[in-house]
Amino acid sequence: MRLVADELLRALTGTADPGHRNRFYLTAALTSLLSGPPRLVVIDEAQRLNGDCIELLRHLHDHPQTRFALLYIGGDGCWEVLSREPMLRSWVFRRLPFQPLPRPHVPALIRGYHRIYDGAPDQLLVGIDDTYAHGTLRDWAVFTHTAAALCAEAGRSQVDEAVAANAYSLLGGGIR
Repeated sequence: MRLVADELLRALTGTADPGHRNRFYLTAALTSLLSGPPRLVVIDEAQRLNGDCIELLRHLHDHPQTRFALLYIGGDGCWEVLSREPMLRSWVFRRLPFQPLPRPHVPALIRGYHRIYDGAPDQLLVGIDDTYAHGTLRDWAVFTHTAAALCAEAGRSQVDEAVAANAYSLLGGGIR
């Protein structure tokens, strides 16, 4: 529980405060920070949370001064972990399984994702998806980070076949 609180505090402030890691200090600091502007707190790998961690997040969310939405994201076993906690039953608004982005939707979404894709042909974007990303935004993020650095090195503003090929090479050939 202290680790979750410490990591959340670090994410909100950008710094760690190793001298004050008791749960009471962390809870008070988080309550203060989460009482400011509205926020979205995303908990990834939620299937790894235990009851104490879930209770801490519930306490912070239910505090009358805090203003944040809470999004749990997880892989296999996430729903089983969250549904075991009776205090979450009234919290879970909707369970949404994520699926890979359908191939025909890739070009429109990805063009808005990063400026290196502006004006890129549909065929190139679908090819990147087929070769590397497979409809998964996490994989698109990895590819984009790599391709944007290559574009900057080459003085290009847009991804093209050469940049994509170099990105595949840096990312292990692109085939998973």
